[in-house]
Amino acid sequence: MKAIWMGVVGLALAAAGGCAFNKQAIKLEPKLDVAESTAGNGKLTMVNVADERPRATLGTRGVSGIGEQLTVDGDLVQTVKTAVTEGLRRQGFATDGPIENQLRVEVRSLDYTLNSGFWAGKLNVEFLLKGICIKNNARPYEQMYRGEFRKNVQVVQGADSNTLFVNQVVSDAINALLKDQNMIRCLAE
Repeated sequence: MKAIWMGVVGLALAAAGGCAFNKQAIKLEPKLDVAESTAGNGKLTMVNVADERPRATLGTRGVSGIGEQLTVDGDLVQTVKTAVTEGLRRQGFATDGPIENQLRVEVRSLDYTLNSGFWAGKLNVEFLLKGICIKNNARPYEQMYRGEFRKNVQVVQGADSNTLFVNQVVSDAINALLKDQNMIRCLAE
């Protein structure tokens, strides 16, 4: 009986571990949580997004860098720009503005790591943005925004879970930027 039980556990672990060696590209679909307002008062504002991550991949699906790379399906810069632009429009900004009144968004990191532990691994997903209010050549306001997800896991996560976790942190950081009243005031001036 013990041998059968060990065989079942071994097969389950092998099947779950096999996910680590399948490629996955995450489709980003940020969910905005920004209320309609007139804070922008029709102010012309340009949105400029730059990808400043040290690497194009998110990380690996397996523990400690083992396994296939996780990547983004599509254009990360365009996805972030579309979400930020829509969030500003909801707040009353006209986003086809001049470079003199600009929201520069720098994507600093989008990381997925799975570290091993004694009984369970630690999954860490993080998205870091820097928002910069630019007025002519001045930068009167800058702020970092972070989305984080941490979870103890016992098996490699599947594609659906990974997509959910990554989209959650991307949405959290973008919404934090769009809800920063100091940033909104700076852009509206």
